[in-house]
Amino acid sequence: MALNQVGARTEGDVFQGLFFWKQAADLLRPSSMVERVVLEHDEADGVDDVAVFYREPGVNAGGGMVSADYFQLKYHVDNRGSYSSDALIDPAFINAKSSLLQRFHTAYKNLASKHAGFRLHLASNWRWRDDDKLAQLLREYDGELPRKFFDDGSRGDLGKVRETWRAHLALEDDAFTAFAKTLRFQLDHFGRRDFKAYVYAKLNVVGLQTPNADRAACPYESLIQQFLMNGPNSFDGASFRELCKREGLLSDCSSGQPGPPTIGVRSFVRFAERLESEVDEIVCVSDNFEGRHLASGGSWHTAASKVLTFLSDPDRRARLRGVPSAIALECHGSLALLAGWELSRNSGVDVAPIQKPSLEIWRPSPDVECDASWVTQMFERAAEHQDIAICLSVTHDVRADVEEFLASEGAPEVGLLLLVNPEGGPSPQSIKGPDHAYRLAAQIPAVLAEARSTRAAHAHVFFACPNGLMFFIGQQREALGRITLYEFDFGLERDGSYRHSFSLPVALNSRNEDHEAPNDSPV
Repeated sequence: MALNQVGARTEGDVFQGLFFWKQAADLLRPSSMVERVVLEHDEADGVDDVAVFYREPGVNAGGGMVSADYFQLKYHVDNRGSYSSDALIDPAFINAKSSLLQRFHTAYKNLASKHAGFRLHLASNWRWRDDDKLAQLLREYDGELPRKFFDDGSRGDLGKVRETWRAHLALEDDAFTAFAKTLRFQLDHFGRRDFKAYVYAKLNVVGLQTPNADRAACPYESLIQQFLMNGPNSFDGASFRELCKREGLLSDCSSGQPGPPTIGVRSFVRFAERLESEVDEIVCVSDNFEGRHLASGGSWHTAASKVLTFLSDPDRRARLRGVPSAIALECHGSLALLAGWELSRNSGVDVAPIQKPSLEIWRPSPDVECDASWVTQMFERAAEHQDIAICLSVTHDVRADVEEFLASEGAPEVGLLLLVNPEGGPSPQSIKGPDHAYRLAAQIPAVLAEARSTRAAHAHVFFACPNGLMFFIGQQREALGRITLYEFDFGLERDGSYRHSFSLPVALNSRNEDHEAPNDSPV
């Protein structure tokens, strides 16, 4: 075998190994839903690189429960190629006699005869081809095929893809739909360096040691080679902990005991992640959404009400008051702010958000000095209107999108446009840590007060912020006044614009029947 081929195979094994360790780490969590993780699972030939099995009743897949996930990993050493709807049905694309889709369907038939409730995943570092019709509409987080893929007419763009795939597999409509609904695609998902850092962060959280960056040898990579060549390749919680103990991977502080109490809020399902296994208690409202958007029959009112009911439960609040706790926010920014609103400092709960990808608990330190200030600009639009629009541009600049939205039909009428950026301008690195985020959040009420002509004026909030910052802003609830929140179509799943989510203070007895609330109505 040529040297470059050996290198490519080794890189692929490393990638598969990192993915395995990321999944297997949940076996060390006391409350984990993961029951078994298998490397190279023979039962799922074609989608067999890693398999994850769950305890009853399974994990939430955004409205339905699944008992297992099967992953096929395609690691490429260069970026010269890309996937497409056509590539998935072209055997030449993978230099084989059958296509990727045929291989997935073969695995599906084998598994469906023995199991129910599973997903089949393709993960790769290659991208979707830019002009591919399906790529723009894949579910932003978990890679599920969009509803339009199944509903589109046979002459529509997605309908043509669906019918081509169906003919390629020679399936009737119902059989094809059942198979296609198990598929998940995550391409351009794993940056090698960032992915390794995230895996190591997760290993640290569950009590495993990770090598220093300056060390060439990595025990996790060498163990994967051993598993692939000689086994074992299947682990439950007990056998995996014994392996980690035998190999000296457990840190001195690892005892298998639970860490600080952790709760979770989830409104979307992320690829290959299970919030149920990472927290002690969870409220999941993902059945209201498809990606960032409301699903058919979904309601922001229903989602917000369920989150508030969960967070305000007296017994849960009593447990959280007993010790510093953490909250995982796998949710829209609006719901992250709502969580902070309900768990404000006056609630008596000392809870801090978990920030990804570092998995650091963002607990601010009151005694730590930290320079934090906003740069603000105000632009008058229509003096006769009292409401204001605020652009919170933290990770990136939202001004152009907000101005386009405000000029559209049905947008709120505002008298003032307020631009708010951190010093140095918006960027993914603009927030330096929990102390910086909390101090910036604490200044938002004063920023709003200066811009409002009257306390009763609504502040229409458009944001590009980490959820941790949104949580801290919500904790300023008593000083925020009346605010209305908007979510942006980042994945271009609909119209690439803003949609109203809900307003605060929240009136839980009101309903938003058409799921598009007027500008002055609460949730």
